[in-house]
Amino acid sequence: MQSIETIVSDSKRGYTLQGTVITLDNDDVVVVLGGGRDHIGAIGLAVPRPSLLDQNSISATTSVLTMPGHKDDEPAKYVSEKLAAATERNIAVITGIHYDNLAFTDLEILQKLWISLTEKIIVFINQK
Repeated sequence: MQSIETIVSDSKRGYTLQGTVITLDNDDVVVVLGGGRDHIGAIGLAVPRPSLLDQNSISATTSVLTMPGHKDDEPAKYVSEKLAAATERNIAVITGIHYDNLAFTDLEILQKLWISLTEKIIVFINQK
């Protein structure tokens, strides 16, 4: 088992997301946390498969389970789906991101952070 922690942040607004990767034989478990209240908000599970639009490229089938009252389903789906397609590995993502009183612009910043974090994790997984 191999793991890594990666942190991405936006210094202007003070938002930080942390990603931890646990590598199994053919699978990876990724935990994405932010906001200081570690929790399970949603779980995304993605399995790579040939794209339905282009059989020469890889996509993923993704399922998401969200805890009642939580809004972590969007990053769970995005991160798990992108990782599975880019690495061709089964991916489970646990997301727990909690910041109080977010404006729409704050949500856009957090979205950019989880996209950036996903790209860093893809590089890590593909370098193994």
